[in-house]
Amino acid sequence: MAFRLIVYFLVFLISSPAFADWYILLPKERKERRVPPKEVHIQVLKKKKTPLKPYSVEVRKILAPSFVIHTSNRKLKKEELLGKNVVILFVDELFSPGTEKLAKEFEELSRKEGNVFIIVDVNDSDFAYLRKFKKLLSLKRVVVTADSYIFEQFRKNVKELSLPSIVIIDKHGFIRFFSPKLSVDKPEIVKAEIKGILKTLSKA
Repeated sequence: MAFRLIVYFLVFLISSPAFADWYILLPKERKERRVPPKEVHIQVLKKKKTPLKPYSVEVRKILAPSFVIHTSNRKLKKEELLGKNVVILFVDELFSPGTEKLAKEFEELSRKEGNVFIIVDVNDSDFAYLRKFKKLLSLKRVVVTADSYIFEQFRKNVKELSLPSIVIIDKHGFIRFFSPKLSVDKPEIVKAEIKGILKTLSKA
């Protein structure tokens, strides 16, 4: 009797569709992790009394997050910007006197090769609004986007950031300077300070 029960059970296992298909789950291939270059030398600049105060010199090599800039006609990834110095201005209002003046100063600074200027509106405005801003200010080189998520990405690395603020990334992808409490009352002085920082970074 016991032998018959075993035979019936084996026949059930073989014939039952519930036990017919087995799948082997293979682990996904891990992406190769990018190792930050250790030979990057962080230069210390003399601090001055400017609207960028209090700006900071990053000596712990904070790697910038892997952000993606969306514009009306393209996507710009952080990896595409490696080899260039990147200046990002975070604002909560595009059409304000301070932002507009600073955007014009950025346009002039962006004429030099090797530097990219990006303005990020944290209000998630639509592309029509961004195009209007660029057209009215005749911005051809400055990248303008609206994305609150990018700001939050950077705040995870630099918790002191507020609005408006500036982050400067070197050609190796490291956050080298940031101004958490930016004053835009005198944009020409801010421009001069950024110009000096970029000049120093170009020698690194």
